Amino acid sequence: MYKIIKSYTGIFLLLMLLLCFTKTWAISATSYNASVKPISTIDTLKPDYVVAKDGSGNFKTIAEALSFITNASTHRIIIYIKNGVYNEKLTINRPNITLIGESRKQTRIEYSIPAGVEQPSRGVLNIFGDGVILENLTIANTYPQRRHTFALYGRGSFVLTKGCDFIANGNDTVALWAVGGGYYYHADCHFEGNVDYLCPRGWCYVTNSTFYEVDTRAALWHDGDLDPSKKLVVINSSFKGAHQYALGRYPRDAQFYLIGCRFSDSTTNIRDDDAPAKLTEEFRYGRRAYFYNSHKDSGDEPWHANNLSQAPGAPKPADITAEWTFNCVWNPETTAQPKIVAVKFGSPYRTVQVTFSEPVTVRGKPVLKTLKGKSLKWTSINGTNVITFSPIDKGDAPVGIEVQGGSIFGSKPSTTIRYANLRLKN
Repeated sequence: MYKIIKSYTGIFLLLMLLLCFTKTWAISATSYNASVKPISTIDTLKPDYVVAKDGSGNFKTIAEALSFITNASTHRIIIYIKNGVYNEKLTINRPNITLIGESRKQTRIEYSIPAGVEQPSRGVLNIFGDGVILENLTIANTYPQRRHTFALYGRGSFVLTKGCDFIANGNDTVALWAVGGGYYYHADCHFEGNVDYLCPRGWCYVTNSTFYEVDTRAALWHDGDLDPSKKLVVINSSFKGAHQYALGRYPRDAQFYLIGCRFSDSTTNIRDDDAPAKLTEEFRYGRRAYFYNSHKDSGDEPWHANNLSQAPGAPKPADITAEWTFNCVWNPETTAQPKIVAVKFGSPYRTVQVTFSEPVTVRGKPVLKTLKGKSLKWTSINGTNVITFSPIDKGDAPVGIEVQGGSIFGSKPSTTIRYANLRLKN
């Protein structure tokens, strides 16, 4: 079985790269500038709900806010959390939830969860819905002993975090484990723990972040099982430790890319001692650790020498973007606006169905203006790629959409709010 899979690995990766770079509709990923932090969502869009311990918001706890939200629709809901220490264990089951803290250090969600707790919600914050965004806050598992101590755990995919601290004293601080592998994006974040404290399953992209090892173990772990394109990419980030520690380990198939990273003198090579002596069902592809322009504080060592040319497809440093990491399935850095791709009349009632290029979230009360001067009301469920308006008369025609006291924007998780282009398709 291994020989069959091995023989097709190179062909598969080449096809995926060609697909990513030749799709005519794809938008090139925006390069992430280390000197410019992403604009906060809260700077551009009013939250749906506010959590404040002092009672000045809609809810006093985050759990109350999450419990209030129903699963009747899938539009993006933004929850703003004011400063405070929230001693809560939380679970997000609904897709497209955004949690934004008032300030990164002073908006703190913490809980003490002992090692060995194997219930479904085993972390401080547990994500089981896709498309969750976390921004400008700290999540900490305060359990003191160094065993499995999840801060962020989940089975959801398309998870985006920016400007967050994830802290634990034990293993698996950030463990996003979507079944079959998910897609995870982290920008301007801090990761801290004992062993495998960033341990994604699937495809993960990290940029402009910091890592801190509290003990002598290994920082990174990756599950790249069954798919040679799964990878953990870390760009323009720094690694430090309290003691000498390994950059990572791989007891199963993994693929690491470290581009433009900085290692403290306490950082050592990715450990080989956990790897099987020969190829197995869980170790089909061998060692895959690729470096470019990464340096140690007191001088470089052979183990992190440039070897990107040996990676599948021999990508150039400029090729390694979030979109490339995710095989063009998701580009969280895109600024492309959702746009209208079709306008149809329903049957038999002539409702007007406006289809966008992707799912959108509706704020306010959009109306469809017609040639005869009528305003047709929005009547559909929020969160899909189709917005339906009330019936239009025969002989009349839609001319434009107006949003009263709100906006329409893309629901997919992205680093910026992408307001929809409301121009009707000709």
